[in-house]
Amino acid sequence: RRFRGTLQVIRNADSRLLVVNVVGLEDYVRGVLYHEISQHWPRDALKAQAVATRTYALNRRQDMKTQDFDVTSDIYSQVYGGRSAERYRINQAVRSTQGQVLVYQGKVLPAYFHATCAGTTEDANELWKEDLPPLKGGVCGFCTKSPHYLWKKNLRLKDIQDQLNARGYTLGLIKEIKILERNKSGRIRRLEITTRDDKTTILSGKEFREILGPNLIKSNNYVILMKGYYVDFIGRGWGHGVGMCQWGAYEMARQHNRYDEILKFYYPGSEMVRIGKGNR
Repeated sequence: RRFRGTLQVIRNADSRLLVVNVVGLEDYVRGVLYHEISQHWPRDALKAQAVATRTYALNRRQDMKTQDFDVTSDIYSQVYGGRSAERYRINQAVRSTQGQVLVYQGKVLPAYFHATCAGTTEDANELWKEDLPPLKGGVCGFCTKSPHYLWKKNLRLKDIQDQLNARGYTLGLIKEIKILERNKSGRIRRLEITTRDDKTTILSGKEFREILGPNLIKSNNYVILMKGYYVDFIGRGWGHGVGMCQWGAYEMARQHNRYDEILKFYYPGSEMVRIGKGNR
């Protein structure tokens, strides 16, 4: 892959090598959009994603001042492909929104986004203890045509047991997985796992999904059907659900909503401002 900017190779305390691409903010955004949204989507969906991506990166830079890097190139930050990921329509969207970010009460917003909320976005306070009005969640209603609106996964209970134990639990053979509590968005807050020797373990829906894999259990909004040594997870949506629903943004743009209207809908109460050159 090709990258803009420079590459730094840093030797850590344990003598491992850390490779960091030092790149301007606008060039970084150009390298992200191709991996986070389709380049063929409506122009205003691309522009909304560019602003959200830029805002999220700038927010993370403020939070990571003591680290050797600001963001990672994975689903836990934003997937980044460097210059190799740039495309004409993406570059247009980035140029036309250059420097634009979302703020709330004068501070850069952690502009989270996800693929499909399946009807209701999530309160960030449920996941990361961030009590911000623009990230309180609400009814979406625009993502019903998303291919991720409904999903189903069939897993072997022994495989779930092995994955949990690999992360520090000491579970025997699983007999039942039961939902104990859902939050106001309908997503699972707590689960109870009962083993065949009738021991119980309670864990959060967030942790359970992270352990099994966020691309396997696509969201925390699902029902559970036990089937002997197997279990079906039948769910709705893909992602954590906080902030902008990308498939919702797609449909809003298709219905001729401008990108600033999309951003106001998914981050209510936020304000869009243009940052100076010193912040790029």
